[in-house]
Amino acid sequence: MPALQALPKPEHLVTNAKPSSASGDAFSRHMRSEVIWLAIIALLIFIAGIILNAGYWLEVALDHQAYHVDDIIIAVFTLSFVLMIFLVRGWREVRQEASERAVAVRQMEQHSAIKAQLSQMTSLLHACFALEEASTIISHFAQRLFPDHTGALYVFRSSQNLLERAAIWGEEEDNQPMFGPQQCWGLRQGQMYAVRDPQHSILCEHVRHARPYTCLPMMAHGEVLALLHVSPNRGITSDETILEAHNALLRDFTEPIALALSNLKLQDILRQQSIRDPLTGLFNRRYLEETLAIEMERARRHNGRFSIIMLDLDHFKRFNDTHGHEAGDAVLHTLGSFLQRHVRGGDIAGR
Repeated sequence: MPALQALPKPEHLVTNAKPSSASGDAFSRHMRSEVIWLAIIALLIFIAGIILNAGYWLEVALDHQAYHVDDIIIAVFTLSFVLMIFLVRGWREVRQEASERAVAVRQMEQHSAIKAQLSQMTSLLHACFALEEASTIISHFAQRLFPDHTGALYVFRSSQNLLERAAIWGEEEDNQPMFGPQQCWGLRQGQMYAVRDPQHSILCEHVRHARPYTCLPMMAHGEVLALLHVSPNRGITSDETILEAHNALLRDFTEPIALALSNLKLQDILRQQSIRDPLTGLFNRRYLEETLAIEMERARRHNGRFSIIMLDLDHFKRFNDTHGHEAGDAVLHTLGSFLQRHVRGGDIAGR
């Protein structure tokens, strides 16, 4: 299985201000250089005015009122002031536009990073052969995508009457490792159940902490397969915008997990059908032949022994002919259940 890589954290859960700070620094440097150039030009004009004795020439111009030089000077200063106002307004608009572009670029980069993480998680989950492998992958990527949250993945057992904790990340919680589906309001309603204020809300029976939380059932092909329980760490608060983004990311996170769990369940069913007898639940002949070869080689290598015990039901054909095939099947099923309950852990019972 490919090695898990360290991946960047999403912005709306952990602040990552490098793109915006870089754009802001570049814009600040540009504006600083413009201010410096304006100061240099103003200083040169001031020096030129001293060298050329601008005061004398201005006094001469004011003495000749017939030429309206004073009006011209006032008009020039007025136009300069108006021009300065427009320049300041333009500078503010450019700065606001640059800030908005930096935010948009940062959001695109964060969205791309999250998509890359989800894509890698999906690829790894599709390569899993067991729930234990999938649990490790889910915990890893959940920690990366929700670093300020604690969560757990609960998967239905084969009996479909209990959910068992398969993966966990974040801080330790006092939640039940196993509970029934009737103890979760999210499973009862078949949709996300979010508790914002635990003091004034109805809590699920499997929750043992007093923090806000979200329960999200995972469905695939119309079947509920698992439940994702997520709650923020102590001291973490979020506004409504962040909560909406968080819930959207939760849905994107659970979709590939639900499909992977469905595939694992289907693989397990096919595996069981290929090695077990459907009537008695015992291992079939193909599995016994493969296991027998392995046990013979192990006994030969260690100079040990193993035993083969063969059972036969007396007068089974007569019973089958007298009472019918359904009664005979019931006898075989009962015998298979008896053997499964009483054989040792290392023994193999087959038909």
